[in-house]
Amino acid sequence: MPQSLANTGTQFQSDVGIPVSWYLDPEILEIERQHLFAAGPKYVGHISMVPKDGDYVVLSGQHAGKILVRHDGKPQMISNVCRHRQAQMLSGQGNVKNIVCPIHSWAYDLDGKQLAAPQFTENPCLDLERTELTEWNGLLFAGPRDIHREVAPLASWTELDTSNYVLERVDEEEHDLNWKVFLEVYLEDYHISTVHPGFRVFVDPNDLRGALQFVSGERFFCEQVNVRWPLPTPASPAFAAFQRVMMDVLKGRRPPYAAIWMTLFSGQLLEWYPYAFVATTYTPLSATRTRLRSEYFFDREIAATRRDYVETAAAVLDEVTGEDHVASIQLHEGRRAMYERGENAQGPYQMPMEQGLRRFHDCLRTVVENA
Repeated sequence: MPQSLANTGTQFQSDVGIPVSWYLDPEILEIERQHLFAAGPKYVGHISMVPKDGDYVVLSGQHAGKILVRHDGKPQMISNVCRHRQAQMLSGQGNVKNIVCPIHSWAYDLDGKQLAAPQFTENPCLDLERTELTEWNGLLFAGPRDIHREVAPLASWTELDTSNYVLERVDEEEHDLNWKVFLEVYLEDYHISTVHPGFRVFVDPNDLRGALQFVSGERFFCEQVNVRWPLPTPASPAFAAFQRVMMDVLKGRRPPYAAIWMTLFSGQLLEWYPYAFVATTYTPLSATRTRLRSEYFFDREIAATRRDYVETAAAVLDEVTGEDHVASIQLHEGRRAMYERGENAQGPYQMPMEQGLRRFHDCLRTVVENA
């Protein structure tokens, strides 16, 4: 179980936020791509996406041109681009014995080894690139930075296990915002009382004001907030419906937590809610445009037997996400206006409500200074 670690004595690099220019400067983005995104760890998918041998899913975003496939009981990532004339070979998801190019019938096994090249006198042996994956709590990661080592301080957080969850929904969209803006609203609790009228009533106000349960590392921050108990009168119709169904599912017991947010500074947001989990990947297309892919998972039994829970929980998540998106636009537009005027503003951190944000910014400062 998480414990309060608010008084860690951590030394921070700065008392104010990062420069406004870092949200709009293409040169800063290139440094972030090379030293944050490329290093990882990078979320690839969930074990439930490929439950049987031969199952595959075509990936997108930062893993575009690749597939997640299970072979000999093990998920792995393989290139989905033929080595002959670079055609995309598989689409969507399904189950295959081999990977065959639809243009010239070059064939590969599920390890990426080339099996055939019709009308060639010899097999060119041009195998597909294959990436080994590491599983952590049902989630699959790639990249040179090992996820287990990266988040080792979270080893005792049993609440983070998603191995018995199933995929319910996938959202993909693009927005004219810097990728950091999305992460930052999940790295501070200061905005919740203003931006989230429904959620602020649902959660324990003491957790938001400083009695925080969190763990952080060099490139991640994870925080848990609990429900206000007894549950108060809901402050929005979505929360009213959700609380009613949730208490029926829990048979009147107190929920184990309201939310757990974990940000990997390499562009991933992982969210746990009672019986639900969301994995969002932010892929920067430019300094001012970002692609989002959000995968929504639910406990397997809940997904099969309590569709009312799935529907009401999804409605609450959509409400809170929509409010965060509006806040992100306002933050980005203010910074853009200052940047275009050649001005800068680096406001102070409210501690402890913005300590996650401060840790993220310290990571960015280290990356930029050492680039």
